[in-house]
Amino acid sequence: MRTMSYADEHFRTSDAVAHAVLRYAMLLAHGSASDVVRIPVLVNEEQTWAEIIVGPASQITTVDVPSNDADDELDDAEVVADLSRRADEIERARQAPHAQVEAAAPPRPDVGTYFDFPEV
Repeated sequence: MRTMSYADEHFRTSDAVAHAVLRYAMLLAHGSASDVVRIPVLVNEEQTWAEIIVGPASQITTVDVPSNDADDELDDAEVVADLSRRADEIERARQAPHAQVEAAAPPRPDVGTYFDFPEV
């Protein structure tokens, strides 16, 4: 279980949700983009949902805390899967241009073929 801090607010969520949010926020920050995510949280021992904006200016921290029975419901597999899918899309998009450029570039000739200098 994790306590997540964001914009001077503190709430608990599952390890899986916290890690998925941090990964997604990091990838968004690298691309100078932002997004809103909706995650299950405990606030004052009541389960609710938090919507937070993540991106380059996000200042999110998480801290390990002891778990209790109510925390089990916070491990929302659909939320984790959605955040993982979004993060994976960013990673694929970041890698795709490099792969396309490499595939489109002509093979490098042997240096000796083009740069045969006469001996002086």
